[in-house]
Amino acid sequence: MPHPDHPSSRSRSPVLADPTLRVLVAVALFTYTAQNMLNVSIAPLSRALDLPEWIVGAAVSLAALAVALLSQFWGRRSIAWGRRRVLLCALFLALVAGALFSTAVWLRAGGGIGAAWAAGAIMAARGPFFGASVAAIPPTGQALVAEVTHDEASRVRGASAFSGAINMSVMIGSVVSSLLGAWWIFAPVHATPWFVVVALVIAWAGVPHDGAGVDQGTPSPGAPSESGATGCGSPSAGAPSESGATRCGSPSAGARAVPLPSRAPRPARPLPPRVSWTDPRIVPWVLGVIGLYFAAGVTQILMGFLIQDRVGAAPDRAVSLTGLMLLLSAAGAMTAQLLVVPRLQWPPRRLLRAGVSVGVAAVAVLTAVSALVALAVAMLFMGVATGLTSTGFTAGASLAVRDDEQGGVAGLVSATGAITWIFAPVSATALYGWQPLAPFALALALVGASCAAAWVHPGLRKPSAPLLDGGS
Repeated sequence: MPHPDHPSSRSRSPVLADPTLRVLVAVALFTYTAQNMLNVSIAPLSRALDLPEWIVGAAVSLAALAVALLSQFWGRRSIAWGRRRVLLCALFLALVAGALFSTAVWLRAGGGIGAAWAAGAIMAARGPFFGASVAAIPPTGQALVAEVTHDEASRVRGASAFSGAINMSVMIGSVVSSLLGAWWIFAPVHATPWFVVVALVIAWAGVPHDGAGVDQGTPSPGAPSESGATGCGSPSAGAPSESGATRCGSPSAGARAVPLPSRAPRPARPLPPRVSWTDPRIVPWVLGVIGLYFAAGVTQILMGFLIQDRVGAAPDRAVSLTGLMLLLSAAGAMTAQLLVVPRLQWPPRRLLRAGVSVGVAAVAVLTAVSALVALAVAMLFMGVATGLTSTGFTAGASLAVRDDEQGGVAGLVSATGAITWIFAPVSATALYGWQPLAPFALALALVGASCAAAWVHPGLRKPSAPLLDGGS
């Protein structure tokens, strides 16, 4: 295996290099596709099932609350319990959520339950159940990125690639939901549990027990192995290899052995420390991004209203145009994370500053324009801004803490975006009903404050500290 400093390792994405991370990306892709199928469907469903419209905002806010409360819980336990256990627990919970949502829709459509029962089941399924389950995936993935990357450049590439995969799932979920919904309005809801089943099967088959490895064979006595370990006749005979397996004392000691996989789980580690929201190493990064996250939430929640009120589109046409706008935003973020960031090779603070600066311009345009093309371009660049900023935030916060804090900081990073989604839907819709420009003025003020923090905060005016050996 090449050393992290080897040129081939530097040119290869950590997501492509680590098999567990590849599996985790596939799990995220199917799980977030399922979630976004529900996101696209829930508003039309509420009217088709004669449910109160406020359940849409309530479900989204409850889900965001669950993510905010549980992200650090899952992130720390992905280190203590192991990734396999955390992912299987979370995906089983997602399967329960998808099945509950599907069952409630089926019963309500057939007249089996009343509006109150259906609304409660849908809010519970899309809110705390699905929110609690998807809260596990980003911190688990980002903690693994931190584990397999050993310098600033690879940490940025890994964070960007993993986040880009999640944005890709937003696009896929929107497209699949639109196609299924054109056939039957209830089809996306009933398909959601099956996407989760695929993710669960991938996780079950592909995520190893933490600490599982393959013995690379035992060389002749006293001879060093490729990793530098000595054979069974050396003073270190019987010491664990890099994979944690030993082969000394076997009848064939001294001959090259056939690799034997070890699937036994390692004992649970101590629970890693929490990372505080007031930690001075993290505060500058949070301040530099939270305004943009709030602004992104406001623009996504209100885009359907803008299409109708500013562009003058009829409600049926507004649905497809709103979907197109959200697709453009996701495409901008995915392009920034998968194509732009790896080529720029900028450090985290520069990505943060560039992204939030683009975000200020995008929100200003969204505040002022009425033309459909201008709104589309602004949403595309809003996605680019989010992609650049979130990559800089994720990598920068990860680089700011120790190895044993990676699970905690990964959860905090995930919770930062969720917190804005607790308040953005409610405040944006309430302010828009009072004065249509008010939520955009608030969003512009907050993203401007984050931009100022990104450029002038003392904690972001010096480069990231170099990593110690082992990624600490």
